[in-house]
Amino acid sequence: MTNQIATVKSLSQYTQIINQLTRDWSDPKHGDITLWCRGQSDAAWHLVPGEYRGPAANPGEVFSEFELKARPLLREAPGNDWEWYFLMQHHGLRTRLLDWTTGALLALYFALRDNPGEQDAAVWVLDPWALNAAACGKAELFMCTEAEAAPYAPKQRGRRRLPNQPIAVVPPYNSARITVQRGAFTIHGANQRGLDQLGVKRLVRVKVAKDDAVLIKRELRLAGIGEFTVFPDLDGLAREICAVHVEGC
Repeated sequence: MTNQIATVKSLSQYTQIINQLTRDWSDPKHGDITLWCRGQSDAAWHLVPGEYRGPAANPGEVFSEFELKARPLLREAPGNDWEWYFLMQHHGLRTRLLDWTTGALLALYFALRDNPGEQDAAVWVLDPWALNAAACGKAELFMCTEAEAAPYAPKQRGRRRLPNQPIAVVPPYNSARITVQRGAFTIHGANQRGLDQLGVKRLVRVKVAKDDAVLIKRELRLAGIGEFTVFPDLDGLAREICAVHVEGC
């Protein structure tokens, strides 16, 4: 099933696929695997991080300017370069990070929240242990402060070349949003092609049929997944009320 592309038309079909992948990819000796999922509102999009999309910029200059000018706006400044990098990603600057979640229903919601049914959406499902085994020879998840992640650091010291293959990293849970959204991240290396274009094993795209997007969003709301679930603040509450009372989903 690892190379299969499925198209789902209901929440139940989606959960069946997630459950089957969990069974197929789990090692009985270690229990069930925790899949990483990423929702995208257009199924045709590749898994390319922001820094490798659009006009090129000098990443070092972007990092330095953000670090310099953001300090007065923060109650507490990040403690290291990685924390600054995740903060940049959080606020919309382009980085080599790609957002994932360990919540399969959350990923499905992100795939559909900005999709009015004009094109098929998608949820990508990844085994991050397999990704790291292929890139680093270790079937482990790496904290961003561990040695395996050091060559991918946001501020490259000296003239080191980035590794070619992406890896999966566990972020510092210093953001309420990362915690609520059960955030996880892959970080790209020198190869700018999408993760889905690099021959990564145990990476599956689950399409969501555009004609059923609104119906599945309603099913997710009944299951307790909505704007206020993933953005637990006043803005998220207001958007959820609008979705229920104005948009009907």
